[in-house]
Amino acid sequence: MNGPIRTMLIKGLAGTGKTTVALEILKAAGKGNGAYISSRVPQELLETHIPAMKETLENQEFLDVRLEDATSALEFVMRLTDPKKVKTVVFDSWDALAKEFDSKERLRAEKTLIAVSNNSGAQLVFVSEEPGATTIDYLVDGILEMSTVEEQDRSVREFTIHKLRGTKIPQRKYLFTLMDGRFTFFEPYATPNYSEIRKFAPVPDIDGAYSLGSPALDRLLGGMVPGSTLTVEYDEDVPYFALRAIELPPIINFLAMGRSAILLPLPGANTGLTSSVLTRAVGEGTPSDRLHILDVLRSSDLETTSMTKHATPNEIHEVVTNETTRLRKKSVDQAMLHVNSIAALENLFASDLDSLLEVTSQEIITLQQSRDAHILFLPANSPIRSRILSMSSSHARLSVRDGAVVMFGVKPYTGIYALQHLDDPILPSLTQLV
Repeated sequence: MNGPIRTMLIKGLAGTGKTTVALEILKAAGKGNGAYISSRVPQELLETHIPAMKETLENQEFLDVRLEDATSALEFVMRLTDPKKVKTVVFDSWDALAKEFDSKERLRAEKTLIAVSNNSGAQLVFVSEEPGATTIDYLVDGILEMSTVEEQDRSVREFTIHKLRGTKIPQRKYLFTLMDGRFTFFEPYATPNYSEIRKFAPVPDIDGAYSLGSPALDRLLGGMVPGSTLTVEYDEDVPYFALRAIELPPIINFLAMGRSAILLPLPGANTGLTSSVLTRAVGEGTPSDRLHILDVLRSSDLETTSMTKHATPNEIHEVVTNETTRLRKKSVDQAMLHVNSIAALENLFASDLDSLLEVTSQEIITLQQSRDAHILFLPANSPIRSRILSMSSSHARLSVRDGAVVMFGVKPYTGIYALQHLDDPILPSLTQLV
Protein backbone atom coordinates (compact mmCIF):
# COMPACT_ATOMS: atom_id res chain seq x y z
CA MET A 1 0.00 0.00 0.00
CA ASN A 2 2.96 2.32 0.53
CA GLY A 3 5.09 1.21 -2.39
CA PRO A 4 5.33 2.36 -6.01
CA ILE A 5 2.37 0.25 -7.15
CA ARG A 6 -0.53 2.50 -8.16
CA THR A 7 -2.53 0.18 -10.39
CA MET A 8 -3.13 -3.50 -9.76
CA LEU A 9 -4.84 -6.20 -11.80
CA ILE A 10 -6.22 -9.19 -9.90
CA LYS A 11 -7.17 -11.92 -12.33
CA GLY A 12 -8.29 -15.54 -12.25
CA LEU A 13 -11.19 -17.86 -12.92
CA ALA A 14 -14.46 -17.62 -11.02
CA GLY A 15 -14.26 -18.68 -7.38
CA THR A 16 -10.50 -18.33 -6.97
CA GLY A 17 -10.69 -15.57 -4.33
CA LYS A 18 -10.22 -12.38 -6.36
CA THR A 19 -12.93 -10.37 -4.63
CA THR A 20 -11.72 -11.28 -1.14
CA VAL A 21 -8.17 -10.19 -2.01
CA ALA A 22 -9.46 -6.92 -3.49
CA LEU A 23 -11.46 -6.25 -0.34
CA GLU A 24 -8.37 -6.88 1.82
CA ILE A 25 -6.57 -4.19 -0.18
CA LEU A 26 -9.56 -1.90 0.26
CA LYS A 27 -9.57 -2.54 4.00
CA ALA A 28 -5.88 -1.65 4.19
CA ALA A 29 -6.69 1.79 2.74
CA GLY A 30 -8.34 2.70 6.02
CA LYS A 31 -11.87 3.68 6.98
CA GLY A 32 -13.44 6.14 4.56
CA ASN A 33 -10.45 6.12 2.20
CA GLY A 34 -11.75 3.66 -0.38
CA ALA A 35 -14.49 3.02 -2.88
CA TYR A 36 -15.86 -0.24 -4.26
CA ILE A 37 -17.40 -0.08 -7.72
CA SER A 38 -19.53 -3.19 -8.29
CA SER A 39 -20.73 -4.12 -11.75
CA ARG A 40 -22.18 -7.50 -10.73
CA VAL A 41 -23.32 -7.82 -7.12
CA PRO A 42 -25.26 -5.46 -4.81
CA GLN A 43 -23.74 -4.58 -1.46
CA GLU A 44 -26.22 -6.61 0.60
CA LEU A 45 -25.51 -9.78 -1.36
CA LEU A 46 -21.74 -9.25 -1.23
CA GLU A 47 -21.89 -8.86 2.54
CA THR A 48 -23.83 -12.12 2.71
CA HIS A 49 -21.27 -13.94 0.57
CA ILE A 50 -18.27 -12.58 2.51
CA PRO A 51 -19.53 -11.67 6.02
CA ALA A 52 -15.98 -11.13 7.31
CA MET A 53 -15.77 -8.09 4.99
CA LYS A 54 -19.11 -6.54 5.93
CA GLU A 55 -17.49 -3.88 8.11
CA THR A 56 -15.02 -3.01 5.36
CA LEU A 57 -17.81 -2.54 2.84
CA GLU A 58 -19.79 -0.40 5.28
CA ASN A 59 -16.76 1.78 6.02
CA GLN A 60 -16.05 2.55 2.33
CA GLU A 61 -18.11 4.07 -0.41
CA PHE A 62 -20.04 1.47 -2.40
CA LEU A 63 -21.12 2.25 -5.95
CA ASP A 64 -23.54 -0.15 -7.61
CA VAL A 65 -23.11 0.39 -11.37
CA ARG A 66 -24.87 -2.73 -12.60
CA LEU A 67 -27.43 -0.59 -14.41
CA GLU A 68 -24.96 2.10 -15.44
CA ASP A 69 -22.89 2.22 -18.61
CA ALA A 70 -19.10 2.19 -18.68
CA THR A 71 -18.87 5.92 -19.32
CA SER A 72 -20.81 6.65 -16.14
CA ALA A 73 -18.43 4.43 -14.17
CA LEU A 74 -15.47 6.43 -15.47
CA GLU A 75 -17.20 9.63 -14.39
CA PHE A 76 -17.59 8.17 -10.90
CA VAL A 77 -13.85 7.59 -10.72
CA MET A 78 -13.13 11.13 -11.88
CA ARG A 79 -15.44 12.49 -9.19
CA LEU A 80 -13.90 10.35 -6.47
CA THR A 81 -10.27 11.02 -7.30
CA ASP A 82 -10.31 14.64 -8.46
CA PRO A 83 -10.43 16.13 -4.95
CA LYS A 84 -8.34 13.17 -3.74
CA LYS A 85 -11.35 11.99 -1.80
CA VAL A 86 -10.35 8.34 -1.86
CA LYS A 87 -7.07 6.47 -1.63
CA THR A 88 -8.11 3.15 -3.21
CA VAL A 89 -10.76 2.31 -5.83
CA VAL A 90 -11.74 -1.28 -6.63
CA PHE A 91 -13.44 -2.20 -9.93
CA ASP A 92 -15.19 -5.56 -9.50
CA SER A 93 -15.27 -6.52 -12.17
CA TRP A 94 -13.53 -4.45 -14.79
CA ASP A 95 -14.51 -6.97 -17.48
CA ALA A 96 -18.21 -6.23 -17.17
CA LEU A 97 -17.53 -2.55 -17.82
CA ALA A 98 -14.74 -2.82 -20.39
CA LYS A 99 -16.67 -5.16 -22.66
CA GLU A 100 -19.08 -2.34 -23.44
CA PHE A 101 -16.25 -0.58 -25.34
CA ASP A 102 -14.76 -1.58 -28.65
CA SER A 103 -11.03 -2.31 -28.59
CA LYS A 104 -9.90 1.28 -29.25
CA GLU A 105 -12.34 2.80 -26.79
CA ARG A 106 -11.33 0.26 -24.15
CA LEU A 107 -7.65 1.07 -24.53
CA ARG A 108 -8.42 4.79 -24.36
CA ALA A 109 -10.51 4.33 -21.22
CA GLU A 110 -7.81 2.25 -19.54
CA LYS A 111 -5.11 4.78 -20.38
CA THR A 112 -7.33 7.50 -18.96
CA LEU A 113 -7.75 5.61 -15.70
CA ILE A 114 -4.00 4.99 -15.42
CA ALA A 115 -3.38 8.73 -15.95
CA VAL A 116 -5.99 9.58 -13.31
CA SER A 117 -4.23 7.29 -10.86
CA ASN A 118 -0.84 8.81 -11.57
CA ASN A 119 -2.11 12.36 -11.26
CA SER A 120 -4.26 11.89 -8.17
CA GLY A 121 -2.11 9.39 -6.31
CA ALA A 122 -5.09 7.06 -5.94
CA GLN A 123 -4.61 3.32 -6.19
CA LEU A 124 -6.81 1.49 -8.67
CA VAL A 125 -7.53 -2.24 -8.36
CA PHE A 126 -9.04 -4.00 -11.37
CA VAL A 127 -10.67 -7.42 -10.89
CA SER A 128 -10.81 -9.55 -14.03
CA GLU A 129 -11.98 -13.03 -15.01
CA GLU A 130 -10.48 -12.84 -18.49
CA PRO A 131 -7.91 -15.66 -18.53
CA GLY A 132 -5.65 -14.36 -21.29
CA ALA A 133 -3.65 -11.15 -21.49
CA THR A 134 -5.67 -8.04 -22.39
CA THR A 135 -4.69 -4.44 -22.98
CA ILE A 136 -4.82 -3.57 -19.29
CA ASP A 137 -2.20 -6.23 -18.46
CA TYR A 138 0.43 -4.07 -20.14
CA LEU A 139 -0.70 -0.83 -18.48
CA VAL A 140 -0.99 -1.71 -14.80
CA ASP A 141 1.92 -1.70 -12.34
CA GLY A 142 1.15 -5.08 -10.83
CA ILE A 143 -0.60 -8.33 -11.73
CA LEU A 144 -1.75 -11.02 -9.29
CA GLU A 145 -3.29 -14.20 -10.65
CA MET A 146 -5.39 -16.33 -8.32
CA SER A 147 -5.85 -20.02 -9.06
CA THR A 148 -6.97 -23.35 -7.61
CA VAL A 149 -4.46 -26.19 -7.97
CA GLU A 150 -4.23 -29.83 -6.94
CA GLU A 151 -1.95 -30.92 -4.11
CA GLN A 152 -1.97 -34.59 -3.13
CA ASP A 153 -5.54 -35.13 -4.38
CA ARG A 154 -6.73 -32.02 -2.55
CA SER A 155 -7.53 -28.56 -3.86
CA VAL A 156 -5.51 -25.61 -2.59
CA ARG A 157 -5.42 -21.94 -3.48
CA GLU A 158 -2.34 -20.35 -4.96
CA PHE A 159 -1.53 -16.87 -6.24
CA THR A 160 1.16 -15.88 -8.68
CA ILE A 161 2.85 -12.49 -8.83
CA HIS A 162 3.35 -11.81 -12.54
CA LYS A 163 4.46 -8.21 -12.19
CA LEU A 164 5.21 -5.59 -9.53
CA ARG A 165 6.98 -2.62 -11.05
CA GLY A 166 9.78 -1.18 -8.97
CA THR A 167 9.34 -3.89 -6.32
CA LYS A 168 11.58 -6.82 -5.51
CA ILE A 169 9.79 -10.17 -5.91
CA PRO A 170 11.62 -12.72 -3.72
CA GLN A 171 9.04 -15.41 -4.49
CA ARG A 172 6.46 -15.51 -7.26
CA LYS A 173 4.03 -18.15 -5.98
CA TYR A 174 2.38 -18.52 -2.58
CA LEU A 175 -0.31 -20.68 -1.07
CA PHE A 176 -3.22 -18.88 0.55
CA THR A 177 -6.50 -19.66 2.28
CA LEU A 178 -9.89 -18.01 2.54
CA MET A 179 -10.55 -19.52 5.96
CA ASP A 180 -13.19 -17.49 7.83
CA GLY A 181 -13.68 -15.35 4.74
CA ARG A 182 -10.27 -13.69 5.07
CA PHE A 183 -7.25 -13.76 2.79
CA THR A 184 -4.22 -15.30 4.48
CA PHE A 185 -1.11 -16.30 2.56
CA PHE A 186 1.76 -18.52 3.70
CA GLU A 187 5.41 -17.66 3.46
CA PRO A 188 8.04 -20.43 3.30
CA TYR A 189 8.31 -22.53 6.44
CA ALA A 190 10.35 -20.76 9.12
CA THR A 191 12.48 -22.66 11.65
CA PRO A 192 11.11 -22.14 15.16
CA ASN A 193 13.12 -20.28 17.76
CA TYR A 194 13.74 -22.84 20.49
CA SER A 195 15.10 -20.14 22.80
CA GLU A 196 11.46 -19.15 23.37
CA ILE A 197 10.39 -22.55 24.71
CA ARG A 198 7.88 -22.31 27.54
CA LYS A 199 7.01 -24.99 30.08
CA PHE A 200 4.53 -27.37 28.55
CA ALA A 201 0.99 -27.70 29.92
CA PRO A 202 -0.05 -31.40 29.79
CA VAL A 203 -2.94 -32.26 27.50
CA PRO A 204 -5.20 -34.96 28.99
CA ASP A 205 -6.41 -38.02 27.11
CA ILE A 206 -9.33 -37.41 24.76
CA ASP A 207 -12.24 -39.85 24.53
CA GLY A 208 -10.12 -42.89 25.37
CA ALA A 209 -7.23 -41.83 23.12
CA TYR A 210 -3.81 -40.52 24.05
CA SER A 211 -3.31 -36.88 23.12
CA LEU A 212 -0.64 -36.01 20.57
CA GLY A 213 0.31 -33.16 22.89
CA SER A 214 -0.97 -30.58 20.43
CA PRO A 215 -4.60 -29.41 20.22
CA ALA A 216 -4.08 -28.78 16.49
CA LEU A 217 -2.81 -32.31 15.87
CA ASP A 218 -5.56 -33.80 18.04
CA ARG A 219 -8.21 -31.96 16.04
CA LEU A 220 -6.70 -33.22 12.81
CA LEU A 221 -6.08 -36.85 13.71
CA GLY A 222 -8.18 -37.48 16.81
CA GLY A 223 -5.27 -38.45 19.06
CA MET A 224 -3.74 -41.91 19.34
CA VAL A 225 -5.93 -44.88 20.20
CA PRO A 226 -4.08 -47.22 22.62
CA GLY A 227 -2.46 -50.04 20.67
CA SER A 228 -2.58 -48.15 17.37
CA THR A 229 0.21 -47.12 14.99
CA LEU A 230 0.27 -43.63 13.46
CA THR A 231 2.53 -43.35 10.42
CA VAL A 232 3.70 -39.87 9.46
CA GLU A 233 4.81 -39.96 5.84
CA TYR A 234 6.95 -37.10 4.52
CA ASP A 235 8.52 -35.99 1.27
CA GLU A 236 12.28 -35.56 1.10
CA ASP A 237 12.05 -31.75 0.93
CA VAL A 238 10.07 -31.39 4.18
CA PRO A 239 12.27 -29.43 6.63
CA TYR A 240 13.61 -31.41 9.55
CA PHE A 241 12.17 -28.98 12.10
CA ALA A 242 8.69 -29.40 10.62
CA LEU A 243 8.95 -33.12 11.34
CA ARG A 244 10.04 -32.36 14.88
CA ALA A 245 6.82 -30.36 15.30
CA ILE A 246 5.03 -33.71 14.98
CA GLU A 247 7.67 -35.80 16.76
CA LEU A 248 8.24 -33.84 19.98
CA PRO A 249 4.77 -32.83 21.33
CA PRO A 250 3.57 -36.42 21.92
CA ILE A 251 6.81 -37.29 23.74
CA ILE A 252 6.68 -34.12 25.85
CA ASN A 253 3.06 -34.76 26.73
CA PHE A 254 3.69 -38.37 27.75
CA LEU A 255 6.57 -37.29 29.99
CA ALA A 256 4.60 -34.39 31.45
CA MET A 257 1.79 -36.79 32.41
CA GLY A 258 4.18 -39.14 34.19
CA ARG A 259 4.41 -41.71 31.41
CA SER A 260 7.45 -43.13 29.63
CA ALA A 261 8.70 -42.95 26.05
CA ILE A 262 11.31 -44.40 23.68
CA LEU A 263 12.59 -42.34 20.77
CA LEU A 264 14.51 -43.56 17.74
CA PRO A 265 15.39 -40.14 16.26
CA LEU A 266 15.21 -39.00 12.66
CA PRO A 267 18.46 -39.12 10.66
CA GLY A 268 20.65 -36.14 11.44
CA ALA A 269 19.09 -35.55 14.84
CA ASN A 270 21.26 -34.09 17.57
CA THR A 271 20.58 -36.18 20.66
CA GLY A 272 21.93 -33.51 22.99
CA LEU A 273 19.69 -30.81 21.47
CA THR A 274 16.68 -33.11 21.60
CA SER A 275 17.28 -33.85 25.28
CA SER A 276 17.72 -30.15 26.01
CA VAL A 277 14.47 -29.21 24.26
CA LEU A 278 12.55 -31.95 26.04
CA THR A 279 13.96 -30.96 29.42
CA ARG A 280 13.12 -27.28 28.95
CA ALA A 281 9.60 -28.06 27.79
CA VAL A 282 8.72 -30.55 30.50
CA GLY A 283 10.72 -28.94 33.32
CA GLU A 284 14.10 -29.35 34.96
CA GLY A 285 12.68 -31.96 37.29
CA THR A 286 11.92 -34.37 34.46
CA PRO A 287 13.31 -37.81 35.41
CA SER A 288 15.61 -39.02 32.65
CA ASP A 289 14.82 -42.61 33.52
CA ARG A 290 11.37 -42.30 31.84
CA LEU A 291 12.83 -41.46 28.43
CA HIS A 292 15.27 -43.46 26.37
CA ILE A 293 16.69 -41.97 23.16
CA LEU A 294 18.00 -44.91 21.16
CA ASP A 295 21.11 -43.97 19.19
CA VAL A 296 21.55 -46.47 16.34
CA LEU A 297 23.97 -44.51 14.18
CA ARG A 298 26.66 -46.73 12.69
CA SER A 299 29.84 -44.69 12.72
CA SER A 300 33.28 -45.32 14.13
CA ASP A 301 33.55 -41.56 14.74
CA LEU A 302 30.78 -41.54 17.35
CA GLU A 303 31.90 -42.76 20.73
CA THR A 304 28.45 -42.24 22.24
CA THR A 305 26.62 -44.73 20.05
CA SER A 306 24.61 -47.06 22.28
CA MET A 307 24.49 -49.96 19.80
CA THR A 308 27.20 -52.24 18.55
CA LYS A 309 28.68 -51.34 15.20
CA HIS A 310 27.05 -54.26 13.40
CA ALA A 311 23.73 -54.58 15.22
CA THR A 312 21.00 -56.52 13.44
CA PRO A 313 17.28 -55.62 13.32
CA ASN A 314 16.58 -58.39 15.84
CA GLU A 315 19.25 -57.07 18.22
CA ILE A 316 17.71 -53.61 18.11
CA HIS A 317 14.29 -55.11 18.67
CA GLU A 318 15.66 -56.92 21.72
CA VAL A 319 17.08 -53.67 23.12
CA VAL A 320 13.75 -51.91 22.58
CA THR A 321 11.87 -54.78 24.24
CA ASN A 322 14.14 -54.71 27.31
CA GLU A 323 13.92 -50.91 27.55
CA THR A 324 10.15 -51.08 27.21
CA THR A 325 9.93 -53.49 30.13
CA ARG A 326 12.13 -51.22 32.27
CA LEU A 327 10.38 -47.97 31.35
CA ARG A 328 6.89 -49.39 31.73
CA LYS A 329 7.55 -49.81 35.45
CA LYS A 330 8.41 -46.11 35.65
CA SER A 331 5.23 -45.00 33.88
CA VAL A 332 2.43 -43.71 36.12
CA ASP A 333 -0.11 -45.99 34.40
CA GLN A 334 2.30 -48.35 32.57
CA ALA A 335 1.49 -46.62 29.25
CA MET A 336 4.37 -46.25 26.80
CA LEU A 337 4.98 -44.16 23.70
CA HIS A 338 7.26 -45.44 20.92
CA VAL A 339 8.44 -42.97 18.28
CA ASN A 340 10.56 -44.55 15.54
CA SER A 341 12.25 -43.28 12.38
CA ILE A 342 12.00 -45.80 9.56
CA ALA A 343 14.62 -43.81 7.61
CA ALA A 344 17.16 -44.24 10.41
CA LEU A 345 16.61 -47.98 10.38
CA GLU A 346 16.73 -48.18 6.58
CA ASN A 347 20.07 -46.40 6.61
CA LEU A 348 21.42 -49.12 8.86
CA PHE A 349 19.84 -52.13 7.23
CA ALA A 350 19.57 -51.24 3.54
CA SER A 351 20.76 -54.73 2.61
CA ASP A 352 18.40 -56.52 4.98
CA LEU A 353 15.03 -54.77 4.59
CA ASP A 354 13.11 -58.03 4.85
CA SER A 355 14.38 -58.57 8.39
CA LEU A 356 13.67 -54.93 9.24
CA LEU A 357 10.11 -55.27 7.97
CA GLU A 358 9.60 -58.48 9.91
CA VAL A 359 10.84 -56.91 13.14
CA THR A 360 8.69 -53.81 12.60
CA SER A 361 5.65 -56.00 12.06
CA GLN A 362 6.38 -57.89 15.30
CA GLU A 363 6.74 -54.59 17.15
CA ILE A 364 3.39 -53.30 15.85
CA ILE A 365 1.63 -56.51 16.91
CA THR A 366 3.26 -56.40 20.36
CA LEU A 367 2.26 -52.76 20.88
CA GLN A 368 -1.31 -53.51 19.87
CA GLN A 369 -1.53 -56.09 22.62
CA SER A 370 0.09 -53.85 25.23
CA ARG A 371 -2.09 -50.85 24.30
CA ASP A 372 0.92 -48.58 23.92
CA ALA A 373 1.08 -45.73 21.43
CA HIS A 374 3.26 -46.02 18.34
CA ILE A 375 4.38 -43.33 15.87
CA LEU A 376 6.44 -44.11 12.77
CA PHE A 377 8.14 -41.50 10.59
CA LEU A 378 8.24 -42.84 7.04
CA PRO A 379 9.97 -41.24 4.02
CA ALA A 380 7.68 -41.17 0.98
CA ASN A 381 10.36 -42.86 -1.14
CA SER A 382 10.87 -45.74 1.30
CA PRO A 383 11.15 -49.14 -0.43
CA ILE A 384 8.96 -50.65 2.30
CA ARG A 385 6.40 -47.82 2.25
CA SER A 386 3.39 -49.85 1.12
CA ARG A 387 4.01 -52.60 3.68
CA ILE A 388 4.38 -50.13 6.53
CA LEU A 389 1.22 -48.26 5.56
CA SER A 390 -0.76 -51.50 5.32
CA MET A 391 0.02 -52.15 8.99
CA SER A 392 -0.75 -48.61 10.17
CA SER A 393 -3.95 -47.63 11.95
CA SER A 394 -3.60 -43.96 10.98
CA HIS A 395 -1.69 -42.20 8.23
CA ALA A 396 -0.74 -38.52 7.94
CA ARG A 397 1.25 -36.90 5.13
CA LEU A 398 3.58 -33.89 4.99
CA SER A 399 4.81 -32.21 1.82
CA VAL A 400 6.02 -28.82 0.61
CA ARG A 401 4.27 -26.47 -1.81
CA ASP A 402 5.61 -23.01 -2.67
CA GLY A 403 7.94 -23.28 0.31
CA ALA A 404 5.09 -23.85 2.78
CA VAL A 405 4.77 -27.14 4.66
CA VAL A 406 1.34 -28.70 4.27
CA MET A 407 -0.12 -31.57 6.25
CA PHE A 408 -3.23 -33.70 5.91
CA GLY A 409 -4.68 -36.98 7.07
CA VAL A 410 -4.91 -39.87 4.62
CA LYS A 411 -6.42 -42.27 7.16
CA PRO A 412 -8.64 -40.74 8.40
CA TYR A 413 -9.19 -38.50 5.39
CA THR A 414 -8.94 -34.82 6.29
CA GLY A 415 -8.62 -31.44 4.65
CA ILE A 416 -5.20 -29.96 3.96
CA TYR A 417 -3.48 -27.58 6.39
CA ALA A 418 -0.46 -25.28 6.41
CA LEU A 419 1.95 -26.06 9.25
CA GLN A 420 3.58 -23.09 10.99
CA HIS A 421 4.85 -22.02 14.42
CA LEU A 422 2.73 -18.97 15.26
CA ASP A 423 2.54 -19.05 19.05
CA ASP A 424 4.92 -21.73 20.27
CA PRO A 425 8.24 -23.10 18.94
CA ILE A 426 7.26 -26.61 19.99
CA LEU A 427 3.59 -26.85 19.08
CA PRO A 428 2.57 -26.60 15.42
CA SER A 429 -0.15 -24.25 14.19
CA LEU A 430 -2.36 -25.77 11.50
CA THR A 431 -4.42 -23.48 9.26
CA GLN A 432 -6.82 -25.13 6.87
CA LEU A 433 -6.51 -24.29 3.18
CA VAL A 434 -10.04 -23.51 1.99
